[in-house]
Amino acid sequence: MFLQSPRHELPDHYLAFANPTRLRILERLGKVGEENVTDLAAFLRMSQPRISWHLRMLRVGGVIRIRREGRQAYCSLDVETIRRNRERLDQMLGITQKMKVRQEVGA
Repeated sequence: MFLQSPRHELPDHYLAFANPTRLRILERLGKVGEENVTDLAAFLRMSQPRISWHLRMLRVGGVIRIRREGRQAYCSLDVETIRRNRERLDQMLGITQKMKVRQEVGA
């Protein structure tokens, strides 16, 4: 399913968003910036192994980064990779910057 190769990078990225629990994790990380896995599991009222499995899917998809400090693992959004994959999708679909600006201003 989650293979590390350029051919699978974009599908893996968007597949990472395809789960309500993972979206809740992303929403939480967007609000707090960085959080350790134990606190994230407590906030979501889920077991740590279950949260770790979802975090793996998000990490492989390039949506989050994991930083280790001793025995603790801290996760945060990988904003640069998210931006790069959005640009690749826009390019693939032929969405130009000019089209985006027109939509934003309602023209």
